[in-house]
Amino acid sequence: MYRAQRQAKLRIMSLPAQPAISYGQQLLPDLFVVSWLGMIPGQIDCHVFVLRSSQGLLLIDAGTPWGHGRLLENLAHWQLAPAEIRTVLLTHGHVDHVSGAYHFAAQGAEILSHRELQSMIECQWEATGVQPSGGGAYRVAGYLEPGTTLTRCGFEITVLASPGHTRHCLSFLITVNGGRCLFSGDLLMGNAQPGWHGDPGYDPVALQDSLRRLLQEDFQHLCYGHGVVLNDRGALFRRALASASTWPERPPITGRHPAR
Repeated sequence: MYRAQRQAKLRIMSLPAQPAISYGQQLLPDLFVVSWLGMIPGQIDCHVFVLRSSQGLLLIDAGTPWGHGRLLENLAHWQLAPAEIRTVLLTHGHVDHVSGAYHFAAQGAEILSHRELQSMIECQWEATGVQPSGGGAYRVAGYLEPGTTLTRCGFEITVLASPGHTRHCLSFLITVNGGRCLFSGDLLMGNAQPGWHGDPGYDPVALQDSLRRLLQEDFQHLCYGHGVVLNDRGALFRRALASASTWPERPPITGRHPAR
């Protein structure tokens, strides 16, 4: 299943060209991008965000096994030690966001996801070959409950339900260097259109509702699954809602795969 997901995303994702950066970006003094789509030619990947504090490193999403070596090189460039990674928060269960989490679990990092995604994430670790089939060596460590607040690496994290791209998407509101950052996964791309819409859980009505709820939050910077808009303050969401009539319709549900 994950192979079909990879191929479908590569075929239909229409994204702005990524800048020719060798090691990612330092967005704020303590906020970095160390993985992105196009980092490995011909392979899907996502933006992996690193939040730095004196208590360690917090990651938003985990990238992929095929991009992990490059991700480590990028961390080294910014003098971010992999051993300092304490927690990885996962926005949703697609392969380009979660399959690389196994490597961080193997080094002792805490992997946190929506409760409904644990088995699917661990199955993707096996499907990509990074975890031996049936081995069960590492597990998702815990669950993120929408509407709750937790603290990791000194950052206060508000967990927000944001279904639409998939059924169990989460967004995270975190203050970094005085700026409130919203990490929204693949709800939208930079062209104000939904992310990959081939998932059985894609629901444009739920997506619009999620955007309206998120617009009620006070955020400055938008950090999404395949890009960043600093000082956005909701502009991309408002543009998307204004053009929602052009969004793809929800695909028919065949019953072959559960909505995620």
